[in-house]
Amino acid sequence: MLSFSFSFSPTYSFGQLQPERKENLSGVLIIHKITIIGNSITRKSIILRELKFKERDTIPSDQFSGMLITGRQNVFNTRLFNFVTIDTSFTGHPRMADVTISVVERWYIWPIPFLEISDRNFNVWWETRDFSRLTYGVDFTFFNARGRNETLKILTHFGYNQKYGFTYKMPYINKKQTLGITYGAAIELNRELPVATVNNKPVYFRSNSVYLKKMIGGFAELNLRPDFFSIHAFRISYSYYDFDSAIRSIPGYVMLPQNVQQFFSFSYLYKNDHRDVQYYPLKGYYFDVEIHHAVPYSTAHNTFLQTNLRIYRQLRSRWYCASGFAGKLSFEKNQPYYLQRGLGFGRDFVRGYEYYVIDGQHYALLKNNLKFAVLPQHIGKIGFIKSSKFNTIPVALYLNAFTDMGFAYHYQGNGPSEEKAGNTLENTFLIGYGLGLDFTTYYDIVVRLEGAMNKMFQPGVYLHFIAPI
Repeated sequence: MLSFSFSFSPTYSFGQLQPERKENLSGVLIIHKITIIGNSITRKSIILRELKFKERDTIPSDQFSGMLITGRQNVFNTRLFNFVTIDTSFTGHPRMADVTISVVERWYIWPIPFLEISDRNFNVWWETRDFSRLTYGVDFTFFNARGRNETLKILTHFGYNQKYGFTYKMPYINKKQTLGITYGAAIELNRELPVATVNNKPVYFRSNSVYLKKMIGGFAELNLRPDFFSIHAFRISYSYYDFDSAIRSIPGYVMLPQNVQQFFSFSYLYKNDHRDVQYYPLKGYYFDVEIHHAVPYSTAHNTFLQTNLRIYRQLRSRWYCASGFAGKLSFEKNQPYYLQRGLGFGRDFVRGYEYYVIDGQHYALLKNNLKFAVLPQHIGKIGFIKSSKFNTIPVALYLNAFTDMGFAYHYQGNGPSEEKAGNTLENTFLIGYGLGLDFTTYYDIVVRLEGAMNKMFQPGVYLHFIAPI
């Protein structure tokens, strides 16, 4: 007979820290032994890399608790484990600490069915529910390859827009575990493309007989991680575009008359990440800045500087707040439409404007959240599932209120703007506000249901699958 049990205990999904005894909190401590339990695939060195101490280190005892908390968060944020628990003991000598790290590994091989809407987000697609505009396939993802936290992704997308490619990420290639590399290549084939923005919404051009855009690209990236929180990424990429004559004839979509356009791009990205849990943070902060330049300049017209800053704070036991800023500066007034990105793409949008695109070479975005943990993060157990990779489930539910503000600056007379009309959201202050309910669980799953109002007093209900900030 199948049994189902679901029990709760007040603990974080990345484990619970056992308190040290009061008598050991003076002077210094010596790390006697570090034991790791549960890493049947993951190499021990990958876990030890995330700790601020190693065996036989002498550390101030008043810093030990903080080091354990940071180490636990770092290990969990590798995204290799569903749970991480750190215990300490002083069995041999009152100043000789033994550390035991218990982990529950995730399932690492995922042949995931792929289904993608061709619109910018789920809410836009739901307006028409046009199933002919779906792209489908399988993404084969191999996490933690060789037990070294390496990731191989193979993409096979068919249907409306096709894509075939791979990426391979090796976070560490040197003995000190400070250097890593990532590389990949892809082919994309598009039958329909957004070619202009009219009335603050993209206008699409479609061909059933030919591919309007063919793209072949590849990249290589060198990653430097000198400490626990900082990453420097240096990337070089190559892009080869082949545009059909029908798409080239649309004013502003491309800048040059020839069908083949190609360029090299160089970028530098710096990240500083102090979030407690990366996929849904409650405390800490995150900062990044990126400079991107394409060569030759006359072909690419895509040099920009962009940055993100996010701050998370706990106000009281179940109350949290967060603020996030995103900004972009472009160095060319005239940009081809297929490379231009203002507000309304990815996570850079003002809530309440999910159905709109706001073109611009520059933009600034400020998001603010106040949230209450209706159900603080707890652990549930499913009795009839035997595998520890799936039978222990962290769940949490948050009610939040938010206010977003944004501004996208678009040069008047730039490219396709001469041909379009009614883009009243460009060069104007945007504000959106509302209430939301966030659900989080294991394998980095976030589901958000939000009701929002924009400055035109248009209400809407929206569904998202990433953290709000």
